[in-house]
Amino acid sequence: MPISKKWFCEGAVPGKRLGKVKHCFLVDKLVFKGKTPYQNVLIFDNAVYGRVVVLDGIVQFSEKDEFVYHETISHPILFSHPNPRKVLIVGGGDGGVLREVLKHPVKEVHLVDIDKEAAGIFKKYAPFVSKNSFKDKRAKVFFEDGRKFIKNFRDFFDVVIIDSNDPAGPSLPLFSGNFYKDVARALKKEGMMVTLIGSFLDFETMIKTTVGKLKNVFPKVQLYRTSIPCYHCGDFCFIGASKKIDLARVDLGKIEKRFKKIKGKDQFKYYSPKIHSAVISLPKIWQINSR
Repeated sequence: MPISKKWFCEGAVPGKRLGKVKHCFLVDKLVFKGKTPYQNVLIFDNAVYGRVVVLDGIVQFSEKDEFVYHETISHPILFSHPNPRKVLIVGGGDGGVLREVLKHPVKEVHLVDIDKEAAGIFKKYAPFVSKNSFKDKRAKVFFEDGRKFIKNFRDFFDVVIIDSNDPAGPSLPLFSGNFYKDVARALKKEGMMVTLIGSFLDFETMIKTTVGKLKNVFPKVQLYRTSIPCYHCGDFCFIGASKKIDLARVDLGKIEKRFKKIKGKDQFKYYSPKIHSAVISLPKIWQINSR
């Protein structure tokens, strides 16, 4: 490799992979490099993935496949809830989850992100993620600490989507038992929440630990999965939790009917009722409720 070629190598991911596996991208063009009060931001272009956004040394999304993550964290939960009207997004300053939530006939979406400066950087250098979602009248955006913000609500939200960084640094408190208790208090009786925890390589450690915290708060906890090419090491695990609704036992026929009623179904690049069924289907080794 010519010495003039520059590479970004992702090695800061938490869990078993830390310091042992590196995931590298050729930097064709450096777009932005800087630091906000909360995190380091790196944005570059790569011939395969297009524009790539990195926070604190960990890839958050790429132009090529960001829709896979944003659609998967959003729609399995939103379609499993019978009538999501009020939604809270914790994190998500890039606007990708907001974009997906607004495809549903929701009444209002609260988005709370601690890093206003990072949100401005995303808007400038990665506008393909948020598109025009922040201009939607249903969107209410707050730049403050999500842990404090959620304490102001009781029995208010139908769905809470935790769109945070990996469980490290400033995002670590968003994976605590106390935070999950606050989420439960903010949700209505049929309320549902979802978070991304990481690679299934960490099933025996980070995933099972987080499942244990959630089971102390929610009667229904279920894993689901997808593969996101720009992410470090294979299949990634999402955890859905609810006071009442079992994510693994939802009526797929009803989901199919609701999906057909959504305006602009061509906007879905990844999610469909068939994908819904696929992502909640797990091999026995990852089925927490059978253990």
